Amino acid sequence: MNPTLELVSVQYALALLIGQDLDLHTMLRKFLPPALKLLNCRSGYIWLHKGVKQDNATQAPPPCYSYPALRGTLEANQPQLAAQIQQCANQGWLIKKPGEIIPIGDMYYHFMPLGDNGLLVVVRDPPLPEAHILALGLVLKRLETACLACLQHAYLEEARTEALQAKEMAEKASKAKSEFLAMISHEIRTPMNGIIGLTDLMLYSEVSESQREHLGMIKSSSNALLDIINEILDFSRIEAGTLTLNIAPFQLRALLQDTFTPLALRARAKQLQFQWDIHANVPDALAGDIGRLRQVMINLVGNAIKFTEQGEVSVTISLQSGAPSGQACVMFAVRDTGIGIPRAKQASIFQPFQQADSSITRRYGGTGLGLTISSQLIAMMGGTLRVDSDVGEGSIFHFSAPFAVVTHVKPTAPTAAQTLARAERVLSILLAEDNAVNRMLAVRLLNKAGHHVKVAENGRDAVQEWQNNRPDVILMDVQMPIMDGLEATTLIRTEEHAQQLPHTPIIALTANAMSSDREQCLNSGMDDFLSKPFNIQDLLEVLMRVCPVTEIKDK
Repeated sequence: MNPTLELVSVQYALALLIGQDLDLHTMLRKFLPPALKLLNCRSGYIWLHKGVKQDNATQAPPPCYSYPALRGTLEANQPQLAAQIQQCANQGWLIKKPGEIIPIGDMYYHFMPLGDNGLLVVVRDPPLPEAHILALGLVLKRLETACLACLQHAYLEEARTEALQAKEMAEKASKAKSEFLAMISHEIRTPMNGIIGLTDLMLYSEVSESQREHLGMIKSSSNALLDIINEILDFSRIEAGTLTLNIAPFQLRALLQDTFTPLALRARAKQLQFQWDIHANVPDALAGDIGRLRQVMINLVGNAIKFTEQGEVSVTISLQSGAPSGQACVMFAVRDTGIGIPRAKQASIFQPFQQADSSITRRYGGTGLGLTISSQLIAMMGGTLRVDSDVGEGSIFHFSAPFAVVTHVKPTAPTAAQTLARAERVLSILLAEDNAVNRMLAVRLLNKAGHHVKVAENGRDAVQEWQNNRPDVILMDVQMPIMDGLEATTLIRTEEHAQQLPHTPIIALTANAMSSDREQCLNSGMDDFLSKPFNIQDLLEVLMRVCPVTEIKDK
């Protein structure tokens, strides 16, 4: 064959061997042995140094690939080559000229740079012709590019693996935090149910005015602690991305009236003027999350009252222009004449557990979560919470949020006086509850309402009692010893289905307050869900839903 054609064919064959895999070791394994055979070389070594100088290296860096494979170190197998490589590495991997040939023993070692990033050494006797060395220039450049691509791929794969591991660790940490908060919530809510419930029960009894005042203080303090628990749970849900809005039609003016009435009493107790005004052009029938909007307004107005010692707190609700057809953009502005917020601190107050000054926590209390939760809820509604304030001049917190305009909203029934519900027929109720205080509370409440109650201290006893005496309804705690409420409910529903028995309503009465807990209870076969600590009226209303009763005034 013509020598020129032979050289071109070798060059072409070598180029085809490069870049057949993204794994560096695999790619070099597919390239170097066939390349050595094409060039009639005995062995070859490849280093990838990326131009990094090794100052005062005590030994030669090992090759990233060699053929035949080294057994042991380079010094042990090729001491003279190791000395040359060590010297080369100490000099920044500089080669006198590409293809420099160094005779070592009876062999010729060809030192061929891979651009600025590597070195290929091939061993041959006799040495490669000058024409072959020059022709290898383009092949070596292609090999350098392929090696860098493999290194970049390995880096990206490593980064991807680390990112997946970090994501998995973060998810585990988030799950552990959520489980911890749920456990803490359950452990606090269980005794809180006893405190609030027994306080309510005593308020229904004949007590003196001073006793009623003291009981009111107990209930107020209990509700304040419950608000803190709920704030922490809301913050956890927001962080986990599990908090969703419940959109439904509502009457804006009725909502604001109900929300501001108790807040006005709180302002009056501090001798503050409180007023609120809603412009006439603001639509009344809207669709949104009434509970979350109420929560935001209570937080903003409550803060304004808390941080104002004298003067007034006012709320203005107005209509903003530019809303799409069928929507209303409503602005809410809460103004106070309180202590104000330094401009340097105004951004940080929307961060979790932050207040404008550490002394504020000692003086006014609070978790520092209220504004964080409110700003996140407003963002979910489509708005942004902002503040304008100067120290000593008061503050204005304001936000605009879009709401769908609806044509009709069912009027809200006026709040009736506290009543206890009695059944047209006496209900036979099975109460499954392991906490002694909560058992006693529920029994006394239900007896006061005219019902008969039997108790079980765990899920297994509840199933046995249901089998022996079919109750009208079961109040089922979830976390109980021996058998929990979910398993007990599943057994009851399975037996009802197998024996074609009438459906027994089961109401979850639990200190588990997460939304996933409600779903879990309903999926197990329960009919309704009530979270502790529960209001007396809430329990009676749930009973009326599952077992209709006639309500009469408790005397």
